[in-house]
This record gives sequence, structure tokens and C-alpha cells, in this order.
Amino acid sequence: MTWATARSRTPATALLLSLACSGPEPDPVDPFAGTPADGPMPEIGPAPADYRPTAAGAPSTDIWLGVLDRSGGGAPSVRDLFNATDRDGYDNQPRFAPDGSRFYYTSAVDSTQTDVFQYVLDAGRSERLTRTPEASEFSPTPIPGQQAFSAIREVRGKQYLWRYDAAGAGLGPVFSTAEPVGYHAWTDERTAALFVLGDPPVLRIGDALSGALRTVVQNPGRSLHRVPESSDLSFVRKLADGEWWVERLDPESGDAERLVRALPGREDYAWTPQGEILMGDGTVLHVWTAETGWRPLADLGAGAGDGDISRIAVSPAGDRVALVRDRNKDAPPDV
Repeated sequence: MTWATARSRTPATALLLSLACSGPEPDPVDPFAGTPADGPMPEIGPAPADYRPTAAGAPSTDIWLGVLDRSGGGAPSVRDLFNATDRDGYDNQPRFAPDGSRFYYTSAVDSTQTDVFQYVLDAGRSERLTRTPEASEFSPTPIPGQQAFSAIREVRGKQYLWRYDAAGAGLGPVFSTAEPVGYHAWTDERTAALFVLGDPPVLRIGDALSGALRTVVQNPGRSLHRVPESSDLSFVRKLADGEWWVERLDPESGDAERLVRALPGREDYAWTPQGEILMGDGTVLHVWTAETGWRPLADLGAGAGDGDISRIAVSPAGDRVALVRDRNKDAPPDV
């Protein structure tokens, strides 16, 4: 049975099949091909002479976890915020699992390599998922409809979108012709938005089942998100210095609309399920709605080495928030 056949079943057909079958349910069919649909992977040769692993320049950052409390009505408040990854080193790029029980993140295990970890909320601890001494992983992101996540895999200066099972075992590349991929997001079970590095960088939309790839935007920001209750994508379009806009894009048509001007010099943000946008500016977390525009939500203050907010993730239920903060204000810019 193919994935397409499974999707086209009518309820009556499914019922008859279930009555006719006995024994355990078969394993679900993996919708992705064993090799990328856009062609075979090219051979990755030796690293260039000037290659420097991304992990070598990674700043020291922490991921703070807190509660988004709506008991007062209106915009949420942030409470019970604590440092979930309190250590010297790069802990960054959080994304919550679909059930909200944990978030995935990137952690630098040394000056040459990063791996994927997950922070389990109920247990209050981190667990390592990938162990790839030959590669680094960045931006772990759950894949809709699968017990799997994707990440950017960096090998000897090449960066491809890769897939991993829930335990962290590599399942292979998603695309072979999109490189170097810096960041990504999924808008549905098969459609990926890819930030591809270059001068300028470009935003590409890829179909993981057909392998089709097309460029839709030039000079986007790195923060890519699925818009709540839709299959649309949001991103920051950098029109000029000092003029950055959060935009909403239909991946199928490529049509985009401006939502709001980003806070000055800021490109990292996240959606809440209620359709709000959260964005940091220094140590202040802001919230935007179409009705109110931008307004301050919480001033986190600068504690002992706890600095500016960059990346943000909100749980699917909208009750938790993960914030990346500089561990040292004198750290180099976030990557």
C-alpha cells in the first residue's frame, strides 16, 4: 500500500479492511523515499582548506523555559522562567515536539561538533539524541505526520537537510540539490521551506515527495515558521537596512503579504496558537497582534551573564515558551 493510496481511502473502505484483517497493525508506510526525490546525493569530498566548523564559532547561549499564563485574560504573561540548559556553551534553536512534552535543541558538545538533544519537561532533564562525530546537526524540527525530526547536517563544509527517527538515528537526506541549507521549516507533511545560504541568501520551497524545488524570495531572514491553523509560511523579508517585515507566504502560489514591520534589527520570533507573534528586543519580550500592534510583554532583566533574547519557541498548546538568551553579553552574534 502506498502513502497516496492510504490517503485516498474512504471511511467505508477503511472499515471493511479493518474487519477483514486480524493480528497487529502493520507498520505505517514511510512517505519519504529512501533516496531524495530530486536525485542521488553527490559525493562529499574533503573539506576546503579554509573550512572552519560552525560549532567553532558558536556563542555561549542558554535556553530558558517558562509558562505562558493566560489566567488574567488578554495577552499572556510569562512566569516561572528558569534556565533549562545552564552551562557554558552553545545550547540553541529550540523547537517543541507536537505533544509539547519536550523540546528539541542544538548543543555544541565541543568546539567542532554539535548534536541534537531533547529537554523532557516532566523529567526536567536533557537527553542526547544524535551522536555523529563525523557531522554536526542544527535546527532540529519535528516533521508533521511522522515520528521523526529533520535537521541541518553539516559535513566537511556541506549543509543538507537530513531526517532522523525519534531516537536520533539518521534516515538520510531529504533533498540532494539544495545546499548549503542554513535553516528550515515544514508547512505540511511534504512541503519544506529552506533558507539557502548565498549572496544573497534565498528562500526555496521544496516538495519532499516529488523533489520539486523553487526559489520564492531573495534575502529572507533565518526565522521560518508555519502560520497557526494554516499551511502558510511566515518569514522576515529584509528589504533594506532598517526595513525588515514579517510576511506571510502561500507556499503553493508564492504570493506573500506583509503583516508587520519587525522590531529594529530583530529577525527571531515565534507564533502562539492564538495568532500572536512573540519577538525579543534586548531583554524585553514583545507581543504583536493585528489589533494592538507591538507592545512589551515582559522585561526579563539582565541577571548574572543573562543577556539578550534571540530565538523563541512556543509549545503547540501555547502554555510554554522557550527563549534563547546570550549567556555573556560580550559573546559574538548568534548563529
